[in-house]
Amino acid sequence: MFEHLNLKEWPFRTTADEEFASVWAGRAKTRDQVDRLLRKMQMFPKSGLHILWANFGMGKTHTLYHLRYRCNNLKNAPLLIPVYAVLPKRSTGFLELYREIIQGLPYDFLRKQIQKVGNNTRGSVSLHPMFQRSPGVVKALLSMDTEDIENTTAAMQWLAAQPGLTKGQLNQIGVSYRIKTPEDGINALSSLTSLACYHPDPTKQARLVVMIDEYQRVGELNPRIAAENHASLHTYFNAHPTNLQLVLTFSFGNKQNVDFLLSPEIKSRAEPVVINLDTLTPGEAQEFVRDLLAQFRITSNDRWAYPLTPEAVDAIIQTISRRKTLTPRRLMLYFNYILQEIILEKDPNDVGYSVDDIHKYLMDPQLGDMDVDQDSSS
Repeated sequence: MFEHLNLKEWPFRTTADEEFASVWAGRAKTRDQVDRLLRKMQMFPKSGLHILWANFGMGKTHTLYHLRYRCNNLKNAPLLIPVYAVLPKRSTGFLELYREIIQGLPYDFLRKQIQKVGNNTRGSVSLHPMFQRSPGVVKALLSMDTEDIENTTAAMQWLAAQPGLTKGQLNQIGVSYRIKTPEDGINALSSLTSLACYHPDPTKQARLVVMIDEYQRVGELNPRIAAENHASLHTYFNAHPTNLQLVLTFSFGNKQNVDFLLSPEIKSRAEPVVINLDTLTPGEAQEFVRDLLAQFRITSNDRWAYPLTPEAVDAIIQTISRRKTLTPRRLMLYFNYILQEIILEKDPNDVGYSVDDIHKYLMDPQLGDMDVDQDSSS
């Protein structure tokens, strides 16, 4: 569709897109931090709690999608098993965050892990020490069957601590209790974590990477609920001295606010190096656009800015920098809007759209109305 622009796909996405996760444009320092984090998680079994802070619009959620993509594409043991979750906006307690994490777990993989445990354990799998505090986890996983939708649904409802399961449904999946308290949730999540990481050869034990997005929302919660979330995560983390990697993300303008939102217990467990996604300089913004376009090219050539001219790219960047801070989201918004509008009007010539060509779209008040900072996936 975009062959005449020498583009395989449209590169300017204005919201975080999971299908876009393999792409990383510019921001070499952050890319190096992500590379280092991946090497550290894979090389060392010690559990870690990592903080990612991002200024508004800096691509926090995309960074987590990219991290998940990178984890999923590692071929050598130990594997990194990523789980993406979002702290709910109006959380009523830890069980809501627990549900988010539970829904992101790879259940086909976990069922295979159950078989692996069985092949290396004498006696019943449910009696293995990892399931001592939550034996229902085994029953629920064994009840999941692609050919039995009713049992699979009931098992998932039980694992996710969803209300409404009847006693008959519990009996059907062989479980005698419900997950009703934060402690129940921590116990179930701990069993699932141990199962995900299990391997009879300790050198090949996987790491579970639990990424919790929008954790700054904890500051908007009732203090009792915020304390419950902090305490539950702390207990969960402490239960796994090895093979668990927690990543908490924060998005607001002042990095120092991270300290005010974390409990002393969580801060004491956090790694000293914080992954930072701060605003871009004009040079970094141009590098971002150049790198982004290069990854969507059908044919590489010296027209790096096409379908714009380099001067038009610089004009857009300079206009943004005079009005507001330069961020990936803002660059995506401006380039997406301007190029869509002008392409609908006329095709580019061999050189690309000039500064004069894009001027009226760059000055369009509607573009300014669309450009707002907000608490959303970025």
